[in-house]
Amino acid sequence: MMAGTHVFNSSLEAGVRAVSFLDSYYPKSLDFELLMKIDYILVNSADFDGPESLHPKTPNRKGELSSRRETVRAGIELMKRFDLIEIDLTHDGVFYRATENANPYLELMRANYSIAIRNTSEWLVSELNEIGFERLNITLGKRVF
Repeated sequence: MMAGTHVFNSSLEAGVRAVSFLDSYYPKSLDFELLMKIDYILVNSADFDGPESLHPKTPNRKGELSSRRETVRAGIELMKRFDLIEIDLTHDGVFYRATENANPYLELMRANYSIAIRNTSEWLVSELNEIGFERLNITLGKRVF
């Protein structure tokens, strides 16, 4: 890796998390605000009774959700350029969905962190299918606001 180049908390990392979640959620799509919340939950999944969090716990995470807005947006744009995420324009707004290229791309990722992202994404999709976003949203509100 080149000096000054980092992946942790970068747009690349946020983009991979978005692709992973959207691939697990396929063919459904999400708007940007929900994708931001999903990214926060993926990174801090243990706070939501899920698998071990992807990132270590940090003190005072109150501003973390809003501070990741540009990183998540840039990550989604990057994955759109790679044809891994597509835009779904509806009467309700702009939504994002994984493309058919997402799964083969994710299958190539073998690092432990990449596998953890996939497993956590699958857990979160299962939670959303079972209980809906409302309960996670309530827990999220208690954690970050």
